[in-house]
Amino acid sequence: MKKLHLSPSLVFKLCGVKKEEIKYAFSFDYKNLALSSLNFLKNHSKIISFAGLNFYRGFYKDKEVIVANAGTYSPDTAIGTEILCFLGAKYLIRVGSCGALDKRIKIGDSVLATSTLDYTGVNKFYPKKTSISLKLNNKIERVLADANIYKGKVCSYDALFRETKEIINEMVKKGSIAIDMAVATFFKVANMYKREASAFLVTSDNLITGEIGFKDKTFHKKVNDNLKNIFEVLNYL
Repeated sequence: MKKLHLSPSLVFKLCGVKKEEIKYAFSFDYKNLALSSLNFLKNHSKIISFAGLNFYRGFYKDKEVIVANAGTYSPDTAIGTEILCFLGAKYLIRVGSCGALDKRIKIGDSVLATSTLDYTGVNKFYPKKTSISLKLNNKIERVLADANIYKGKVCSYDALFRETKEIINEMVKKGSIAIDMAVATFFKVANMYKREASAFLVTSDNLITGEIGFKDKTFHKKVNDNLKNIFEVLNYL
């Protein structure tokens, strides 16, 4: 039996796709965001589609980048992040949404992860150590200075319809200011490959106040505004 039954290398071989070496990657949590981001790139084209995830290449000014919907939940984010690392990404930025665990954080405010709390299942198959790039965080803060950014611990929890009051209180007591479904996995995989990684999230809900805003115009406007500017981080790398 092989050491690993399936790997990114074998996937590319079976799909007849040539391996690329691209230094910068933007990992979006939903496909519509990834597709929208292509509007800001020149000469973009698809690299590969696998397991419902889509990976594109293109140029932002003079820098070649990967843009992908590389996972919404913990398991597919593990797959997507491994593929991004296989494609040579040295700098990985996850762009997505989160729920606030602090009543001060409003719908449309942003969260920059500085540490993680892991309540997901797939992570037991990856090294426990998590490393978040202070360098990338600082660059994102510089570029998105008007985004009303909160910095702190993000808890990843992948049972969307089981966010009970008891679980939420436990997360808050452990210092979490936001909840999502995958950033802990994103960071663990990136760390396993010794890559620089950061996660920038826009608040869609507040689990403390009970606000639900993922259909709110303010949320979508903030997402679109940040989408226009996030690629400017490349100017400082």
